[in-house]
Amino acid sequence: MRTLLKCSFLVVLSIMLVGLPILASPANPPSAPLGSVMQADRAHQGVDITSSGATIYDGDRLETQDDGTLRARLGKSQLYMQQSTLAEVHGLSNGYSANLLRGTVIASSPEGQTFQLLANGATVRPVSAHPTVARVTRLNANELLLTSNLGAIQVTYEGDIKTIEAGNSVRMEIKTEDAAADPGPQAAPSHGGRNRAVYFVVAAAGVATGIGIWRAMVSN
Repeated sequence: MRTLLKCSFLVVLSIMLVGLPILASPANPPSAPLGSVMQADRAHQGVDITSSGATIYDGDRLETQDDGTLRARLGKSQLYMQQSTLAEVHGLSNGYSANLLRGTVIASSPEGQTFQLLANGATVRPVSAHPTVARVTRLNANELLLTSNLGAIQVTYEGDIKTIEAGNSVRMEIKTEDAAADPGPQAAPSHGGRNRAVYFVVAAAGVATGIGIWRAMVSN
């Protein structure tokens, strides 16, 4: 009986010792550093106040208050967030990706680098590997204001591609095409309309501002 109990105890102890390294390892290992904060005024990183020099990690959410701004270096590229802006950043092999949830960002990439801005289901990226600066404002869930400050940018939505040349600014609206009003009793049931993007040219008042910010970025 003692031998049986001793064997059982050794088996349980062995299982516990094998499991300890697994239990000790973090459930979500820390992500790799993506960049750093260059300037910050009334800005947050996750739930913490962000200050200059703070490290930015892949998957971090960056947020500015109503009167705040944030400027970050992500790899060799940079991201400038204006007031009341919320974005989640991730790394790319030659740049970064930012999911714009609220507000306005100005993204810049030097020669050979790129960026990707995601908002309202649309993807905005440089057309080429040349230096590019783009400004994206999320007006609401169905509207974006897109400005190409330097270099052409490409907007992709639901498979459709729109190119915005440097110095131009457009307002993008997401429209839902109406389904057939009365398909008839023999027709297949309708599953609703298809979303599509409609673009309206607007005065590019923010182009000069964007160029000024880009010059300040590349000077550091």
